[in-house]
Formats: sequence, structure tokens, C-alpha cells
Amino acid sequence: MDSVYLSIDSKLISEIEIITPQGENGIRENYTYFKYRYWLGEIDTVSMTVLDEANATKSKKKAVHYQKYGACDSIINKIRNSAEYWKMFSETDKIARREIGYNNEEFNKLKYSESSRLSNFSEKCQKEFRIEIAELKDTFLKEINRIRENKYQRFTQLKERPQSIDSTSITSFFETFDLCETDLKTFELIVLTNPREFVDFIDKMNDSEFFTLTLKLDDFSEDTNISEMKQTLKELDIRSTRKNKVIRKIKKTKG
Repeated sequence: MDSVYLSIDSKLISEIEIITPQGENGIRENYTYFKYRYWLGEIDTVSMTVLDEANATKSKKKAVHYQKYGACDSIINKIRNSAEYWKMFSETDKIARREIGYNNEEFNKLKYSESSRLSNFSEKCQKEFRIEIAELKDTFLKEINRIRENKYQRFTQLKERPQSIDSTSITSFFETFDLCETDLKTFELIVLTNPREFVDFIDKMNDSEFFTLTLKLDDFSEDTNISEMKQTLKELDIRSTRKNKVIRKIKKTKG
């Protein structure tokens, strides 16, 4: 059975090395353990002589001690597979943030469901576990795409039928309004098409709901007509503190 060498230096943030021999050299995987999760950092090549050199990879005050394990030992599996799992979570979260908005409720229902939990980190070799990771990632990406398409269809339907932008459709929109490009375009369309119903809606929000809304109004794309939105609301003959706050808050993305 293939072997690897493991070194764990426990601090506030544990530093972990796994070296896989390849002749005179070895591939070193550098991990950290933080908040109950393993994270893979740099992967580099080292001489296998490090196994005999106590101070090769740490400060002179601290020796590095390597222990030999089977490549599919449960300890090695746990470190590698956990890191693969959380890396996949991080990657899909970035895609979700861009495509459907941060903390999208629909996506979170799938992401945190029991069917999406892979907890057998120790039981399978990395190669076998990667198959499960790839399948789960594909499921996540399909769900992100489904939600994105639904948002885009809603935008196009409202754009093609602006007369349908009424109190009912506005209420429905804000139930799933997320900080993403498509929803911000829909927001712009609502404000420009039916500002009166929009202001009436935000005035009926509770304080927490309105505060959450204002956090999503500073990331409009460059092609957004910010000045027209602001002017449309300013010209509306309704006195509203919240209307004025929205006028101040809506901005294009920074940088």
C-alpha cells in the first residue's frame, strides 16, 4: 500500500503537512485546521530528506516530526476529504453569490439539507470521495442555474408586460429579492415603472425588512440608470422617509 507522511503542529490554527513520496522528492500538501474545518493551502515539492531534518520546515525552536501512514488511512482521508468538501462549498458559494445572490434561501435549503451532507470523510480514499464531491457540486450548480433562470424569466416577463407591475407582483418579487444582477435590474424596472406602488410597499415593511433591503442597494451595475431612478422617486408626490432613504442608498457597484 502507498504511504504518506503526516506532520501536525497544533497552535491556535493547526498547521498540517502531508507528504507523498515520489522518488527522491515528495509532493507536500499544506493544510490548516480552523473552525472545525480543514483547508488546503499551498502544494509544493520538497526533498524527502526533510523527513530526517528536524528543523527543515519550521523555526529553529520547533522540530517537525513526521509519522508514516497508509495513503488511505482514516486520518489522512479525514484531512484530505474534509478539505475537498469545504473547498467545493466555498467555490459554489462564490458562484451562487454572483448568479443568484448571497444567502439565497432556495439554494440554502438544498445546500444544508441532509441529502447534501457528506460526513464520511474518514471512510473513503480521496479518489473515491472526489466522485461524491463532483456529483454534489453538479447538483448545486444545477440548482443555482434553475434559480437564476427563474429570476431572469421573471425580469423578462415584467419587462415585456410593464402593466403587470402592481402591488401583487411587487410583493412577490421582494419575497425572493437577492443581491444579484438580474434582481437589481428587476428592482430598477419596478421603480421606474410603478414608483407609487413601490413606495407604498416599502412603507409597509417592518423595520428589519426595510433595513435588509437597504443593504442590497449599493451594487447596481454600470448600465443602471441610477439618476433616473432617483429622479423618478423624487418627483413622486408622496412624503416618505423611507423613499428618501432609498434615494440616498441606491448606488453603482464600487470599483
